[in-house]
Amino acid sequence: MSGRKTVLTTAFQGAAKWQVVLLCGVLTVAFMLSFSSADRAAPEGTPGIIELELAFSEDRFSDIVRQWAGAGTLPLQERNLWIDLVFPWACAVLLSCLLAWVAKGLYEEWPRGFVILLALPLVAGLLDWVENVLLLILLRDTSSFSEPMIFVASAVSLVKWVLLLVSVLATVYHVLTRLGRFVRQSSDPG
Repeated sequence: MSGRKTVLTTAFQGAAKWQVVLLCGVLTVAFMLSFSSADRAAPEGTPGIIELELAFSEDRFSDIVRQWAGAGTLPLQERNLWIDLVFPWACAVLLSCLLAWVAKGLYEEWPRGFVILLALPLVAGLLDWVENVLLLILLRDTSSFSEPMIFVASAVSLVKWVLLLVSVLATVYHVLTRLGRFVRQSSDPG
């Protein structure tokens, strides 16, 4: 980046604090506990929200909604989708800030590729929001569903999950790199 910090780099470096990671971590866990209420209320074997997100077809989507309605958890799942309009931002900021915090000191200057890695959870958060809006539109009328909209919602969800996986793997890689440096420095007699 030739000595100039981008706005994005500056923002990530400013947010790479353990306090931000802790706050977003607590919010993420609180949201996840709230979401689990629908799964706990459903009979064993009832599909979860991720299965709906990745249904890809009208038949599978309808089957999941029918099972939720039969189990009495459809209203809880809809409530969770409304709550999930806020959750992606806590989770996205958590993943971005955690990676930035873990990588502090590993680079003299953050390379452009690393800044892109930091942005992936934020893109995933945006995709999660889009997916939730599409699912809420689909669930407004459970008597018929739009096959193309189901496919788009599922495709957006799949990309979101891939970006989140890449973000988690990048964080693990940087944790291991930092641990390796610590071990080498600890064992260096000088």
